[in-house]
Amino acid sequence: MRMSWGAVMLNKLRELWSDRRGNALIIAAGALPLIIGSAGLASDTIQWTLWKRQLQRAADSAAISGAYARIEGTSASDAVTTDLTKNNQLWVPLLSGYPQTTTPANTTTWSHQVQVVLAVQQKLGFSSVFISTPPMITATAKAAAVDDGAFCVVSLEHSSDPGITIQGSTTTNLGCGAISDSIAVTTSVNTNGAAYNFASSIVAAVGGLPATITGSANLQPYHLAQPDPYEGLDTSVPSGTSCTNFNSHIVSTSGSVTTISPGCYNSWDKNGNYAMQPGTYYLNNTDFDRTGNGTLTGTGVTIVLTGSNPGTVKTNGTSSINLSAPTTGAFAKILIAQSTAAGVDNNNTINGTNSSTYDGALYFPKGLINFTGTTGAISKCLMVVSKKVNFAGNSNIQNDVNGCTANTTVTGKKIRLVA
Repeated sequence: MRMSWGAVMLNKLRELWSDRRGNALIIAAGALPLIIGSAGLASDTIQWTLWKRQLQRAADSAAISGAYARIEGTSASDAVTTDLTKNNQLWVPLLSGYPQTTTPANTTTWSHQVQVVLAVQQKLGFSSVFISTPPMITATAKAAAVDDGAFCVVSLEHSSDPGITIQGSTTTNLGCGAISDSIAVTTSVNTNGAAYNFASSIVAAVGGLPATITGSANLQPYHLAQPDPYEGLDTSVPSGTSCTNFNSHIVSTSGSVTTISPGCYNSWDKNGNYAMQPGTYYLNNTDFDRTGNGTLTGTGVTIVLTGSNPGTVKTNGTSSINLSAPTTGAFAKILIAQSTAAGVDNNNTINGTNSSTYDGALYFPKGLINFTGTTGAISKCLMVVSKKVNFAGNSNIQNDVNGCTANTTVTGKKIRLVA
């Protein structure tokens, strides 16, 4: 029986429908668009992620640069722009209106804050087929100055000369940190010889440091400069105050001790036993000279070396000096201050005895202060802010930071990213 053409075709369709040999090819053909799409989206997503990471690195670097600029008193915005020009490795142009640079207010823990926001928006080949507007990628970074160490010896030298020198057989136990603003490549703090011991919680420098400093394990080269904590201090003689000779300030004598009063002096006695009344002692073009014999005591006193040709400090082991600074007023916690009118690198020497104590800050913004000779434990609660500081000879400085009345330190700063 012969089948009709229609019946033959129907049988063929039934056979084809039941044939499973071509299924894999059909499935592969149907899945191919999904596979290609997934690969394309994965490629674009990886590219976006890479841009995000590069953009964040650029924002971090720019924020740090801005914070450094702020702490140095220059423009944070200019620093951010310069850093992005030199260090942005993204090679995708920032969106118009970026970078956005702001300077948030100081907090109790952060200062000189700079926040940087960056954004890019760039089409990619595959994703642009499906989305008309590509995603905007942003990155935000904030940097600030944070506290970093307590310093009681600060060298304001800001040249390639050493700011702090340690030499001879000096034994120094600061009880706090020392920092030099010198930019010397390796000798911002200079050491000579091997007989010294310099025990300090931190030795920091704007420039480089020796590989080791005997007695100090925490060395921090390339540190932020320490600002002058007393910049702008008024060391001039108050208007209407007359400067007279030493004897005119004698108040009374009891036994071997003579009491003297605050005021302005145009001469000073390097010998004798004196008790200083509380107050400010202006030495006009006159040295604070205690190279003779005797004792000098005083509580709540400040000695100001002033005038057109300010004097210097001269002490030695034949005189016992026990002084403490006031804790309030214009000269709070300052024991001795020298006017900025003094000659550059003028020499000041402290060479005391076991019975000498200096409770307060010694401030010589243009001077060099030497701790030298055969001194004993010559300080108590001492802070030194000077252009240069020299520890030499056989000096033995044990800076007892306990039981002080005018102890003070300054807090160092470092720049880091903050949340």
